[in-house]
Amino acid sequence: MNITSFGDMAHNVFLRSRTAELKENLATLTQELSTGKASDLTKRLGGDFTYLTDIERNLSRLEAYKIATSESSLFASSAQMFIASIDNNASDLSTDILATTGIMSETKTNLLSGQSRLFLDESIRSLNGQVAGRSLFAGTATTDVPLADVDTLMSALVTEVSGLTTAADIIQEVKDWFADPAGFDAVMYQGATISMVSVYVGPNEQVNIALRADDEDFKQALQSFAIGALATESGLVLSAGIQSELMTATGNELLETRTRLISVQANLGFTEMRIEEAAIRNAAATTSLSLTMNELTQADPFETAIRLEETQFQLEALYAVTARSSQLSLLRYL
Repeated sequence: MNITSFGDMAHNVFLRSRTAELKENLATLTQELSTGKASDLTKRLGGDFTYLTDIERNLSRLEAYKIATSESSLFASSAQMFIASIDNNASDLSTDILATTGIMSETKTNLLSGQSRLFLDESIRSLNGQVAGRSLFAGTATTDVPLADVDTLMSALVTEVSGLTTAADIIQEVKDWFADPAGFDAVMYQGATISMVSVYVGPNEQVNIALRADDEDFKQALQSFAIGALATESGLVLSAGIQSELMTATGNELLETRTRLISVQANLGFTEMRIEEAAIRNAAATTSLSLTMNELTQADPFETAIRLEETQFQLEALYAVTARSSQLSLLRYL
């Protein structure tokens, strides 16, 4: 029988090389067992990364849709909150005014007119509302405050109606001013005349929250409160009869305002529902793709554990052989 022998140097190099190889395998297997991911994807996928690349691309798109749905949902819910505030004020004031029709005393007129001016101010503040530093009702000019303050509005209206002697004329002049591009739009509106564009919240699915403070529905609300505020506005000297008529007209105008705002809220609620449904579909798709990706890239935990145990045993055995070899000498041999 032929016996092949190795010199000390060759034996030492072999042991060092084998030790390094086993340590590298041990590190690789430990990583696979802890992360659950195969270290050699080329071998795992047979060299074909097409499917995996497509999954990663779709997951990246879904992550972008997740951000879009989160921002759109926040935008819509915030707008809904501000509109609801205007609607609630319109409901409260109209109820109070209509409950006193025919028995409008001077004290009651002053109270309701003051309340109307307060709600006008709050409505302007609501339409100037922001979320995450972006104006909700300024169109594409999201960094601008869309409306001037209540004092600017009332000063302009006082100038317009001064000299008018009937409630009907005052009301018509207010309506004309709000409808005139040289009136409300020029004096009060400071936002963009272009609404925000639609946003993709899913594959082939867009939502559009195109709300601006110069929309007719919001101008109707401001107009309604403004008529009531004019009844006792400083700078105007109106008879008790005209004041009472203005407050009665305010109550009727607010009923129209409520009808419009409810429609706006309903449309916005439908948009919120679509955003939520899109978010649910996107989350389901993300989960499905993530599971598929894990199946493609994960290492078999049982096989990895067995290979790790074998490698540990081999490394321990090699350490034992190395230690024993290092103790060999001619003296011990003799």
